[in-house]
Amino acid sequence: MNSSELKCLKGVKMADAFGNLIQNCAEGLALTASELFAIARTAPKRYFVWEIEKRSGKGTRTVCHPARELKAVQYYFLNHILTELPVHEAACAYVHGSSIKKNASAHAKSRVIMKIDFADFFGSLLVTDWARYASEHFPMWSTEDINFSGRILFWGRGSYEPTCLAIGAPTSPLLSNALMFEIDVYLKRYAQEHDLTYTRYADDITFSSKNWLDYDSTLGAVRDALSSAKYSSISINESKTVLASNGSTRRVTGLILTPDNKISLGRDRKRRIAAMAHRAHLNSLAEKDWPILAGLLAFAADVEPEFLERLGKKYSPETLLKVMQRQSG
Repeated sequence: MNSSELKCLKGVKMADAFGNLIQNCAEGLALTASELFAIARTAPKRYFVWEIEKRSGKGTRTVCHPARELKAVQYYFLNHILTELPVHEAACAYVHGSSIKKNASAHAKSRVIMKIDFADFFGSLLVTDWARYASEHFPMWSTEDINFSGRILFWGRGSYEPTCLAIGAPTSPLLSNALMFEIDVYLKRYAQEHDLTYTRYADDITFSSKNWLDYDSTLGAVRDALSSAKYSSISINESKTVLASNGSTRRVTGLILTPDNKISLGRDRKRRIAAMAHRAHLNSLAEKDWPILAGLLAFAADVEPEFLERLGKKYSPETLLKVMQRQSG
């Protein structure tokens, strides 16, 4: 919706301007249609924006936290409107009961893996993609309803016009999986036809094989899937395409696939956890690091419980319990 359209809407009744969707949202949120319209009008710019360092240490990632009023509307969409959006079985991120361990475990028995990363994932899922998707999947919505949903769900990159999904909005994970559904279908079918395993964790996709994997054919299939997609503008981050066999380090979403078909935290991460646990045992761990260690211990308990058991024997279960209790307190 452009500025001229917004001006025209000033003299139009809200129900006429947006149809049933805004009325239903207003009733569900105990707001008037006028109040909800005021939020929607400026919603793409109602974000607190900051940069965080990427896990790789190379560059930063833009995080956008929606303002309280907008966040409440987004949660209403998440819990009452978008509940039936399809998520493919190959999608392992942002899905209840899934995890990076589940994603990695799907490839644990492979001989060779191929990893492909998407460039600017959330920033490449555009409001125009959503408009096409919503027009097909929500046939009862009017054009105004679709415009309204786009303003609520998509960030404006600093402007009042919606542009793309925001990292930090509660609705973005579900929307990303829905908009990627057709790509997951395409790549899952390709994998089955070539005796491969396929999973996707947000912008990180993995193919694996117990025998042989054709690099060029698989990369071509991904390019074909992206070029034919109706609901995304995703492109490949060519610099992050990796092919690895069991003779080298095979890493999937940050976890190591071991030669004996198990999942490991990896040597570097285990060394970091052990060093922090040692400092906690000596009561010399920095205050800011206690919650970090608690999170790492919980992660280790899920991914590699044997390591946590060894850690408990070395530094005593009481030390680890103290970390968790301090965090929960």
